[in-house]
This record gives sequence, structure tokens and C-alpha cells, in this order.
Amino acid sequence: LNVDDEGTPTSCTVLIENGILRRYITDKLNARLMGIPLTGNGRRESFQCIPMPRMTNTFMLPGQSTPEEIIGSVKRGLYAVSFGGGQVDITNGKFVFSASEAYLIEDGKVTTPVKGATLIGSGPEILKKVSMVANDLALDDGIGTCGKDGQSVPVGVGLPTIKVDEITVGGTQVE
Repeated sequence: LNVDDEGTPTSCTVLIENGILRRYITDKLNARLMGIPLTGNGRRESFQCIPMPRMTNTFMLPGQSTPEEIIGSVKRGLYAVSFGGGQVDITNGKFVFSASEAYLIEDGKVTTPVKGATLIGSGPEILKKVSMVANDLALDDGIGTCGKDGQSVPVGVGLPTIKVDEITVGGTQVE
């Protein structure tokens, strides 16, 4: 996108840098209310809807580790390859995401497929528990959507393989 749905030019907006919140995504109304710069993120589902701050292409930069190093460092854990959906409460950062493809990691090796894994947590707390970031950044090749206040807009998302030292995993069944 070159401009958002309010005519504001878009640009790369670094949200978090070295573990520190740097900026928020904004539309014209929220930028004015918060006294912060516009980021070109006023988006809406159609001309019938009011623009609101929305993500566009959100991703985490790659790190130095390889995916193999990360997996090899895990005694027992979950390797979530892809996600099928989820929700985030933007007022407190709490989230729930369903893993559509996941495997058990045992003694540094990917072993058994896991069905129905759900990851639950708080974004700010989970970010503090990221201990390794791989060099394999990939954008999701599917069509992602961001749902907010009854509107859905297309988005792009991506991240490299990461190691989260601790997260709540629910609803799992080893196949």
C-alpha cells in the first residue's frame, strides 16, 4: 500500500526494537488523540466502514540462529509450524492461537505430530521469553485477515523460527 484508506502515506513502522515498544500503528483519529505521529495504518473493509488503526504486513526480523540450533536446544517442547487462526485482546495483549500443524520436540529432535494445540498467553510477556531467533524469516503465503469491530482486511504476516522459553499450551493430543 502506498497510502492508507485515509490518504495518509504508508511507511515501515518499527513497533518493537530490541525488546522496547517504539511506536503504535495509528489512524488520523488515534494519532491526534494520543499526540503521536501518523503511521498510515487507517484501514477499513469497504467505503461503508470507518477507518481504524490496522496492521498491514507485520513481521519479526530474522536473527542469528538456525532453526536446527533452536530445535536442538529444546529438551521438551512444541514446534508449531503453522497457525489456523486466533484472537488478540488489544486492551491487554492476551491472545489465543490455534496451531494447524505442530510437532513434539523431545531431546532436541522433532518427533510426534500434535493435534489441536492452542497457544495462550500475553504478547508483552511472551516477547520477554523469546530466547532465540532464527535466520529463516518467511512471510505466510496464504491470505491472512485482521478482524476488528466486525471488519476484516487482508494482511501479511511472517516470522522466523523462534524459541519461546515458556508458554501455555492447551488442548493438545499426541497423534
